[in-house]
Amino acid sequence: MARKTKEESLQTRENILDAAERVILLRGISYATMADIADAAHVSRGAVYGHFKNKADLSVAMCERALALAATPERTPGASILETLFEQGMYFLRLCTEPGTVQRVLQILYVQGDPNKDNEPLLEIRERWEHQCRQEITALIRSAMAEGELPADLDINLANLYLFSLFDGIHSTLFWTNRVRQEDRWQTAEILYRAGFVAFIKAPQLRNRQ
Repeated sequence: MARKTKEESLQTRENILDAAERVILLRGISYATMADIADAAHVSRGAVYGHFKNKADLSVAMCERALALAATPERTPGASILETLFEQGMYFLRLCTEPGTVQRVLQILYVQGDPNKDNEPLLEIRERWEHQCRQEITALIRSAMAEGELPADLDINLANLYLFSLFDGIHSTLFWTNRVRQEDRWQTAEILYRAGFVAFIKAPQLRNRQ
């Protein structure tokens, strides 16, 4: 019975986090209440407070759960560093665009992340996430340069920024507009990403200025 009770408690916690994603995405962190989240999860407010001490604690747990699901995939055996960089970009593009926990939480972090007191814990999480992503991309860029897959005089900061901009642009086109038919969007995304990579490798504007 104790094991079942623990499993039920864990499931209740997951249901509360699911509800928090929906409610905060709909209402914003400043206007969402613990009562709203309890109603959406079909539990009592006491049950919510039994798992989370306040809204900030709940929102942080919501974000940490989602970003834990967004771990960088392992490198495909035999893949070049540039191909790994491309595969990881496509992986995160799907993760951030397809409906689900990661997509909802990233939308909360990036679209609703206005600087105010309620958002401070989420802004800190967003900064840590950004820093981690930049570090991982920088490490791959440096490895590609060392292996001769990228020019030795590449400006690493500009190259990193270029890849983020490429990602953001394709994501915005897929997620925020109707420019691409639903059934064609991933084929189109891969074409655009490949084209962007050709520019990434060859563009003289991304070289260090002497």
